[in-house]
Amino acid sequence: MIRIIAYQIAENTNIKKFKTEYTGELINSNSFELFYKFERGYVFVLNYGVVVFANVDDVQRSAFISHLTKYCINHLENHLQEDFIIEKKEISQPEFSYNSLSVNEINNDVIRIVMLQVAQSLALDFYQEASQHLFEDSVNLTNQLETHGSLKISKRKLLKFIGKTLNTKNRIIDNLYIYDTPSVVWEDEFLGKVNDGLTKTFDISIRFKELEYMLKRVENNLSVFVELTNAEESKRLEWVVIILIFIEILHLFINDIFV
Repeated sequence: MIRIIAYQIAENTNIKKFKTEYTGELINSNSFELFYKFERGYVFVLNYGVVVFANVDDVQRSAFISHLTKYCINHLENHLQEDFIIEKKEISQPEFSYNSLSVNEINNDVIRIVMLQVAQSLALDFYQEASQHLFEDSVNLTNQLETHGSLKISKRKLLKFIGKTLNTKNRIIDNLYIYDTPSVVWEDEFLGKVNDGLTKTFDISIRFKELEYMLKRVENNLSVFVELTNAEESKRLEWVVIILIFIEILHLFINDIFV
Protein backbone atom coordinates (compact mmCIF):
# COMPACT_ATOMS: atom_id res chain seq x y z
CA MET A 1 0.00 0.00 0.00
CA ILE A 2 1.25 3.49 -0.90
CA ARG A 3 -0.13 6.50 0.90
CA ILE A 4 -0.37 9.74 -1.08
CA ILE A 5 -0.64 13.08 0.73
CA ALA A 6 -0.85 16.41 -1.12
CA TYR A 7 -0.59 19.94 0.31
CA GLN A 8 -1.37 23.32 -1.23
CA ILE A 9 1.32 25.38 0.49
CA ALA A 10 1.44 28.48 -1.74
CA GLU A 11 -0.06 30.13 -4.79
CA ASN A 12 3.08 29.38 -6.81
CA THR A 13 6.48 27.70 -6.45
CA ASN A 14 9.69 28.67 -8.24
CA ILE A 15 10.55 25.14 -9.36
CA LYS A 16 13.28 26.31 -11.74
CA LYS A 17 15.30 27.69 -8.86
CA PHE A 18 14.41 24.74 -6.63
CA LYS A 19 15.61 22.29 -9.28
CA THR A 20 19.02 23.95 -9.57
CA GLU A 21 19.58 24.02 -5.79
CA TYR A 22 18.01 20.76 -4.59
CA THR A 23 20.20 17.65 -4.86
CA GLY A 24 17.53 14.94 -4.66
CA GLU A 25 17.20 12.07 -7.14
CA LEU A 26 15.18 13.57 -9.99
CA ILE A 27 13.17 11.00 -11.98
CA ASN A 28 11.14 13.24 -14.27
CA SER A 29 10.82 16.99 -14.82
CA ASN A 30 9.55 19.73 -17.09
CA SER A 31 9.03 23.48 -16.73
CA PHE A 32 5.94 22.91 -14.54
CA GLU A 33 6.75 19.95 -12.29
CA LEU A 34 9.53 17.96 -10.59
CA PHE A 35 9.22 14.27 -9.67
CA TYR A 36 11.81 12.96 -7.15
CA LYS A 37 12.67 9.62 -5.64
CA PHE A 38 12.78 10.26 -1.90
CA GLU A 39 14.33 7.46 0.18
CA ARG A 40 11.57 4.80 0.16
CA GLY A 41 8.99 7.12 -1.35
CA TYR A 42 8.47 9.93 -3.82
CA VAL A 43 7.96 13.70 -3.86
CA PHE A 44 6.17 15.65 -6.57
CA VAL A 45 6.67 19.45 -6.67
CA LEU A 46 4.38 21.49 -8.93
CA ASN A 47 4.69 25.13 -9.86
CA TYR A 48 1.11 25.98 -8.82
CA GLY A 49 2.04 25.68 -5.15
CA VAL A 50 1.24 22.00 -4.54
CA VAL A 51 3.63 19.38 -3.18
CA VAL A 52 2.68 15.69 -3.10
CA PHE A 53 4.28 12.90 -1.05
CA ALA A 54 4.13 9.13 -1.52
CA ASN A 55 5.23 6.92 1.39
CA VAL A 56 7.03 9.77 3.18
CA ASP A 57 6.64 9.97 6.96
CA ASP A 58 5.42 12.98 8.94
CA VAL A 59 8.87 14.21 10.01
CA GLN A 60 10.29 14.03 6.49
CA ARG A 61 7.24 15.76 5.00
CA SER A 62 7.48 18.59 7.52
CA ALA A 63 11.19 19.08 6.87
CA PHE A 64 10.74 19.06 3.08
CA ILE A 65 7.87 21.57 3.20
CA SER A 66 9.92 23.83 5.46
CA HIS A 67 12.74 23.78 2.91
CA LEU A 68 10.40 24.20 -0.07
CA THR A 69 8.76 27.24 1.52
CA LYS A 70 11.87 29.27 0.66
CA TYR A 71 10.95 28.90 -3.01
CA CYS A 72 7.25 29.69 -2.61
CA ILE A 73 5.37 32.77 -3.77
CA ASN A 74 2.49 33.93 -1.53
CA HIS A 75 2.92 31.17 1.02
CA LEU A 76 -0.30 29.97 2.67
CA GLU A 77 -0.51 29.78 6.45
CA ASN A 78 -3.26 27.15 6.37
CA HIS A 79 -2.39 24.30 4.02
CA LEU A 80 -5.14 22.50 2.12
CA GLN A 81 -4.61 18.73 2.18
CA GLU A 82 -5.83 15.71 0.24
CA ASP A 83 -5.09 12.02 0.92
CA PHE A 84 -5.21 8.99 -1.37
CA ILE A 85 -4.11 5.34 -1.29
CA ILE A 86 -2.72 3.01 -3.95
CA GLU A 87 -3.16 -0.71 -3.26
CA LYS A 88 -1.76 -3.69 -5.15
CA LYS A 89 -4.23 -6.52 -5.82
CA GLU A 90 -4.50 -9.47 -8.16
CA ILE A 91 -7.11 -7.91 -10.45
CA SER A 92 -7.37 -7.59 -14.21
CA GLN A 93 -8.56 -3.97 -14.33
CA PRO A 94 -7.92 -0.91 -12.13
CA GLU A 95 -10.54 -0.39 -9.43
CA PHE A 96 -11.40 3.06 -8.08
CA SER A 97 -13.08 4.40 -4.95
CA TYR A 98 -13.42 7.95 -3.65
CA ASN A 99 -10.00 7.85 -1.90
CA SER A 100 -8.15 4.81 -3.25
CA LEU A 101 -6.99 2.97 -6.34
CA SER A 102 -6.36 -0.77 -6.67
CA VAL A 103 -4.08 -2.06 -9.45
CA ASN A 104 -2.17 -5.23 -10.22
CA GLU A 105 1.06 -3.32 -10.85
CA ILE A 106 2.63 -0.31 -9.14
CA ASN A 107 5.54 1.47 -10.82
CA ASN A 108 6.95 4.99 -11.12
CA ASP A 109 4.51 5.96 -13.88
CA VAL A 110 1.45 4.79 -11.94
CA ILE A 111 2.61 6.64 -8.83
CA ARG A 112 3.36 9.80 -10.81
CA ILE A 113 -0.06 9.81 -12.51
CA VAL A 114 -1.84 9.31 -9.18
CA MET A 115 0.20 12.05 -7.51
CA LEU A 116 -0.51 14.40 -10.44
CA GLN A 117 -4.26 13.72 -10.31
CA VAL A 118 -4.35 14.28 -6.55
CA ALA A 119 -2.44 17.54 -7.05
CA GLN A 120 -4.95 18.63 -9.71
CA SER A 121 -7.86 17.86 -7.42
CA LEU A 122 -6.30 19.83 -4.57
CA ALA A 123 -5.53 22.80 -6.85
CA LEU A 124 -9.18 22.81 -7.92
CA ASP A 125 -10.22 22.89 -4.26
CA PHE A 126 -7.95 25.89 -3.72
CA TYR A 127 -9.22 27.81 -6.75
CA GLN A 128 -12.83 26.94 -5.99
CA GLU A 129 -12.44 28.29 -2.46
CA ALA A 130 -10.83 31.51 -3.74
CA SER A 131 -13.52 31.91 -6.41
CA GLN A 132 -16.28 31.23 -3.88
CA HIS A 133 -15.04 34.15 -1.77
CA LEU A 134 -15.05 36.41 -4.84
CA PHE A 135 -18.56 35.24 -5.72
CA GLU A 136 -19.86 35.88 -2.20
CA ASP A 137 -18.36 39.40 -2.28
CA SER A 138 -20.05 40.11 -5.61
CA VAL A 139 -23.37 38.81 -4.22
CA ASN A 140 -23.02 41.19 -1.26
CA LEU A 141 -22.67 44.07 -3.72
CA THR A 142 -25.76 42.98 -5.67
CA ASN A 143 -27.67 42.79 -2.37
CA GLN A 144 -26.58 46.36 -1.62
CA LEU A 145 -27.84 47.39 -5.04
CA GLU A 146 -31.20 45.74 -4.40
CA THR A 147 -31.56 47.16 -0.87
CA HIS A 148 -30.20 50.70 -1.29
CA GLY A 149 -30.43 51.28 -5.03
CA SER A 150 -26.73 52.09 -5.10
CA LEU A 151 -23.33 50.55 -4.35
CA LYS A 152 -21.86 51.25 -0.92
CA ILE A 153 -18.31 50.91 -2.18
CA SER A 154 -15.79 53.43 -3.44
CA LYS A 155 -14.53 53.25 -7.00
CA ARG A 156 -11.02 52.55 -5.70
CA LYS A 157 -12.20 49.53 -3.69
CA LEU A 158 -14.27 48.32 -6.63
CA LEU A 159 -11.23 48.52 -8.91
CA LYS A 160 -9.17 46.59 -6.35
CA PHE A 161 -11.87 43.92 -6.26
CA ILE A 162 -11.84 43.74 -10.06
CA GLY A 163 -8.06 43.39 -10.00
CA LYS A 164 -8.29 40.57 -7.47
CA THR A 165 -10.83 38.76 -9.66
CA LEU A 166 -8.70 39.14 -12.79
CA ASN A 167 -5.59 37.92 -10.96
CA THR A 168 -7.44 34.83 -9.76
CA LYS A 169 -8.67 34.11 -13.28
CA ASN A 170 -5.18 34.66 -14.73
CA ARG A 171 -3.63 32.24 -12.23
CA ILE A 172 -6.14 29.60 -13.27
CA ILE A 173 -5.43 30.23 -16.95
CA ASP A 174 -1.67 30.06 -16.31
CA ASN A 175 -2.18 26.63 -14.74
CA LEU A 176 -4.67 25.25 -17.25
CA TYR A 177 -2.08 22.65 -18.27
CA ILE A 178 -2.71 20.85 -14.97
CA TYR A 179 -5.96 19.54 -16.41
CA ASP A 180 -4.32 18.18 -19.56
CA THR A 181 -3.69 14.48 -20.01
CA PRO A 182 -0.03 13.50 -19.32
CA SER A 183 1.72 12.44 -22.54
CA VAL A 184 2.85 9.14 -21.01
CA VAL A 185 -0.71 7.79 -20.91
CA TRP A 186 -1.01 7.91 -24.70
CA GLU A 187 1.74 5.31 -24.96
CA ASP A 188 0.32 2.79 -22.49
CA GLU A 189 -3.26 1.45 -22.37
CA PHE A 190 -3.02 0.52 -18.68
CA LEU A 191 -1.81 4.00 -17.69
CA GLY A 192 -4.57 5.50 -19.83
CA LYS A 193 -7.20 3.56 -17.87
CA VAL A 194 -5.65 4.65 -14.58
CA ASN A 195 -5.60 8.29 -15.66
CA ASP A 196 -9.14 8.30 -17.07
CA GLY A 197 -10.51 6.51 -14.01
CA LEU A 198 -8.90 8.99 -11.65
CA THR A 199 -10.21 11.93 -13.69
CA LYS A 200 -13.73 10.58 -13.24
CA THR A 201 -13.13 9.72 -9.57
CA PHE A 202 -12.05 13.28 -8.78
CA ASP A 203 -14.68 14.85 -11.09
CA ILE A 204 -11.92 17.01 -12.57
CA SER A 205 -13.83 18.10 -15.69
CA ILE A 206 -17.09 18.80 -13.85
CA ARG A 207 -15.41 20.80 -11.09
CA PHE A 208 -13.41 22.81 -13.59
CA LYS A 209 -16.57 23.74 -15.52
CA GLU A 210 -18.22 24.77 -12.24
CA LEU A 211 -15.20 26.95 -11.49
CA GLU A 212 -15.39 28.59 -14.93
CA TYR A 213 -19.13 29.22 -14.48
CA MET A 214 -18.63 30.81 -11.04
CA LEU A 215 -15.92 33.16 -12.31
CA LYS A 216 -18.04 34.06 -15.33
CA ARG A 217 -20.89 35.09 -13.02
CA VAL A 218 -18.52 37.23 -10.97
CA GLU A 219 -17.22 38.89 -14.16
CA ASN A 220 -20.77 39.61 -15.35
CA ASN A 221 -21.62 41.21 -12.01
CA LEU A 222 -18.46 43.30 -12.08
CA SER A 223 -19.18 44.59 -15.58
CA VAL A 224 -22.57 45.86 -14.34
CA PHE A 225 -20.98 47.45 -11.26
CA VAL A 226 -18.41 49.27 -13.41
CA GLU A 227 -21.10 50.62 -15.72
CA LEU A 228 -23.14 51.86 -12.76
CA THR A 229 -20.08 53.45 -11.14
CA ASN A 230 -19.14 55.19 -14.40
CA ALA A 231 -22.72 56.40 -14.81
CA GLU A 232 -22.72 57.85 -11.28
CA GLU A 233 -19.39 59.56 -11.93
CA SER A 234 -20.70 61.00 -15.22
CA LYS A 235 -23.70 62.43 -13.38
CA ARG A 236 -21.44 64.05 -10.79
CA LEU A 237 -19.31 65.57 -13.55
CA GLU A 238 -22.43 66.88 -15.30
CA TRP A 239 -23.56 68.56 -12.09
CA VAL A 240 -20.11 70.08 -11.59
CA VAL A 241 -20.24 71.52 -15.11
CA ILE A 242 -23.77 72.85 -14.55
CA ILE A 243 -22.74 74.47 -11.26
CA LEU A 244 -19.67 76.05 -12.86
CA ILE A 245 -21.76 77.41 -15.72
CA PHE A 246 -24.29 78.78 -13.22
CA ILE A 247 -21.51 80.46 -11.23
CA GLU A 248 -20.10 82.01 -14.42
CA ILE A 249 -23.54 83.31 -15.46
CA LEU A 250 -24.13 84.68 -11.96
CA HIS A 251 -20.73 86.35 -12.04
CA LEU A 252 -21.54 88.03 -15.40
CA PHE A 253 -24.96 89.11 -14.11
CA ILE A 254 -23.47 90.71 -11.00
CA ASN A 255 -20.86 92.49 -13.11
CA ASP A 256 -23.58 93.85 -15.38
CA ILE A 257 -25.49 95.22 -12.39
CA PHE A 258 -22.62 96.90 -10.57
CA VAL A 259 -20.51 98.06 -13.47
